Amino acid sequence: MTKKELHELFWMKKNIKRMEEKLIELEAKAAQITSKISKEPKEHDNTVDKLSETVAEIVDLQNEINDQLKKYYERVKYIERSIEALPPREALLIRLRYLDQLRWEEICVEMHYSWRQIHYIHAEALKMLA
Repeated sequence: MTKKELHELFWMKKNIKRMEEKLIELEAKAAQITSKISKEPKEHDNTVDKLSETVAEIVDLQNEINDQLKKYYERVKYIERSIEALPPREALLIRLRYLDQLRWEEICVEMHYSWRQIHYIHAEALKMLA
């Protein structure tokens, strides 16, 4: 595993959160539209067709988002398992740096190590992840 992959984990989690929020919005919109369709008179008109098309588009978009989410979840799971396999000290440092996005100075304070020690631990953690 590389530093690049660790940096990507933060952004993957952000993307996952945004996609999950979008899915909730789409589900609410689809529920509103489908209730309108069921309340429409049985006669066939353009309104029902447009509503049906909109629902179909929403369902397609939901499926696309679900496919993307599945890929993100698998990748995040792989990276998090790798981090969990590290010794506790190294795992904490990696989480602070790449998930919490803390600066090196903040990590030094949090972990009660000097700058030099933190960079040594970081290098060792990256070797263990490779």
